[in-house]
Amino acid sequence: MNLEKQRCPYCGEQLLCIQRSDPAEYFIHCNGCGACGPRGLSKENLTILPRLLEENLLRTVIDESPDIVFVKNRRGEFLLCNQLLARFYDSTPEQMLGKTDADFNDDQSQVLFVQKNIQEVISAGRVQVVEETSTNKATGEVRHFQSIKKPLNGPDGSDLVLVIARDITELKLAYQIIEEKEKRYSYAMDAAGEGIWDWDIEHNVVRHNMKWCQLLQLDDTLLTHDMAVLGKLIHADDIASMMSALNTALEGDGYYSSEHRMVRPDDSEIWVHDRGRVVEQNAEGKPLRMVGSINDITSRKMFERRLAETNRRIERSKEQLEGQVVERTAALARLNQELEALAKRDTLTGVGNRLRLDDWLVAQPEGNACVLVMLDVDHFKNVNDRYGHKVGDEVLQSIAQSLERSVRRDDLVIRLGGEEFLIVLSPIDINQAVLIAGNLRLKVSGLNVLPDGSKVTASLGVAEGLCSEFDRVLAGADNAMYMAKRAGRNRVMSAPQAPEAIS
Repeated sequence: MNLEKQRCPYCGEQLLCIQRSDPAEYFIHCNGCGACGPRGLSKENLTILPRLLEENLLRTVIDESPDIVFVKNRRGEFLLCNQLLARFYDSTPEQMLGKTDADFNDDQSQVLFVQKNIQEVISAGRVQVVEETSTNKATGEVRHFQSIKKPLNGPDGSDLVLVIARDITELKLAYQIIEEKEKRYSYAMDAAGEGIWDWDIEHNVVRHNMKWCQLLQLDDTLLTHDMAVLGKLIHADDIASMMSALNTALEGDGYYSSEHRMVRPDDSEIWVHDRGRVVEQNAEGKPLRMVGSINDITSRKMFERRLAETNRRIERSKEQLEGQVVERTAALARLNQELEALAKRDTLTGVGNRLRLDDWLVAQPEGNACVLVMLDVDHFKNVNDRYGHKVGDEVLQSIAQSLERSVRRDDLVIRLGGEEFLIVLSPIDINQAVLIAGNLRLKVSGLNVLPDGSKVTASLGVAEGLCSEFDRVLAGADNAMYMAKRAGRNRVMSAPQAPEAIS
């Protein structure tokens, strides 16, 4: 290389020129005004740079900027950059001059996008705002930017682009977290065995899971709708009482419950138990959000109607024939027993429900011990997604029947909701309880209920304690069941023996 000294044409100070073997490549630097030129620039193009850096104040401003600032030519070469960009690439502003993104980023797709976009901005001749990604070749760090790109003309008429890039990596990550939470919430709603609703009171919008639509024989266009749509779905004779119960909840303790009729598209009617609770309020206590569920109670209402009819018949006939009164009274007792048994059984599977569990707890003597087994069907959402909810319901029914056949006479099988079952074992040693749970797991995996012969498995958790501390024991069984999930599913975990699994 050749070294030569010459006068800077901008400030008159002497500068050092390094002349390389290729006449088109050299680097100059003026100690007076800061004029400099990278490799590949002609002497004529050097007039651009001193004007960009003619004031030390400009250098300070761009270096102190919270955003990345740089200038490129049409070839994508850096003519100016601030300290923030240089630090990201583990370089210095001087070292980056004349280089391109390819010198610092190994991701060819990112480099090509940036270079193509530079050409587009220059060709369009107007400001563009784009999102782009850059990967540090040395560290592998990936950052996301929102960049404002403005086309410029240099003093010599050359095409330049000024870029101000804001790092939005943390914002992108925050959005991803929010999206993931929304997905989990959507999955939970789809997996629920009841018709779930979520009312955004402030915007008067209601969201549902698919089960809600299925109960009413509606398509998925009504998964989200304005609250006013419900006026067309609720029986005209029941809407006033339903709205009264809802308004009482909003103005009172936030708990809502209503039994009313709903009308399907084919004009058939079903009775539902609709219940909910306010879960969000503003600073003034005004309700913002209420969530709840509906159950089809048509069968129960039919029994109640039959019961009412029976009562009327008894009242008409008791004065005529005493014997018929006795007979009707017996019929009434049978119907009451049927209704009570129905109220305490899960409508889909026929096993006990939470009301049956409450009755059992009330009947337990003081100091009595209990052993609980929590069972959750593995990947049940996949069953519904792959085979449909009808097959999913058949799977739950088969599992419930298998559990009732497999437990002892004094044991209790409860469906807690969705694909979760609780088995309450009569007083027994925890180790024996684990063996029983293992047998239940094998029974479930041995069922042949899927159309293609695939197996259904379940994860089980076992815990023991006093009936007076039932909620704590239930939480222990639930935690053990989730440990079984995390350990690979299709296994039994015991709360006292965690984290060892019993296959």
